[in-house]
Amino acid sequence: MLSIGFALLGAFSQALTSVLQRLANVSGGVEKRSPWQTTLYLIRQPMWLLGMVSMGGTFVFTALALYFGALATVQPILVTELIFTLALRVLWLHDVIAPRTWGAAGLLCLGLFGFLIAAHPQEGHGHPTASRWVVAVGSRTAMILVLLVLSRWGSPARRAALLGGAAALVWAIDAAFVKSATEVLAHDGWVDLFLHWPVYAVVASGVLGTVLLESAFAVGPLAASQSALLIVDPLASITIGVELFGEQLRSSPLAIAVQVFFLAGMFVGVILLSRWAPPEMEARTRRSPRGVSSGDAGGEVAPDPA
Repeated sequence: MLSIGFALLGAFSQALTSVLQRLANVSGGVEKRSPWQTTLYLIRQPMWLLGMVSMGGTFVFTALALYFGALATVQPILVTELIFTLALRVLWLHDVIAPRTWGAAGLLCLGLFGFLIAAHPQEGHGHPTASRWVVAVGSRTAMILVLLVLSRWGSPARRAALLGGAAALVWAIDAAFVKSATEVLAHDGWVDLFLHWPVYAVVASGVLGTVLLESAFAVGPLAASQSALLIVDPLASITIGVELFGEQLRSSPLAIAVQVFFLAGMFVGVILLSRWAPPEMEARTRRSPRGVSSGDAGGEVAPDPA
């Protein structure tokens, strides 16, 4: 229960980060800025700084969730960030969310918690051998390289999905590094943490995952990259948890069939929620007082008559 609670806090904190940083980006108007000017502008915005604090909270809560629980539990729960983002937009920004979008959110929740109940993930061991690390990281690295090569061709949606899948594999590996680093911290303390390799692997994989994710956002539609990210990450994390940390899921034929059923429902919810999400947040002075409907996604946001 501690693991689930911290994972939900991590998902909420990430949703809050997304909303705060997006609002900080749009609050200054629509004039063009260079990357350097944008950086200088943002670091002077209290809302953006608060978003950075929230981002730190995301890392702490996720690390605690991974320490107390299994990868197969924590990583799927993090997709609830989408639902928390919708809730923040309703309660804080007074956006109007279409019923079909809430239906997709409900399907996501049903699939997620149905899978967790059916699988009942159990913790394994916290200290994988070097050979297990080599096999787990090496095989995923090969997959990432294949996805990167394939992402050089095709439609924008295809390229975005492939890059999103590559980023998801990196984030799944990063979660394994975080889990290993929390074990070192718990047993050896803060000083010895920096004498072991997992903490540096966390930084390296985190930077690589961010670069790939930003590339996915840049080359194609958000729905394609986000769907790939939120489908591949949980699946990759579940397999890494079983393979690397010896985590156990219920494995009877009936249990496996039920798990596949609920995972499929969860992934359909992710895809629909990504496609039916409301339009990008706009600066408050440019928003209609009636809010926006997710049924108008992709259209122009009407300017405030005032």
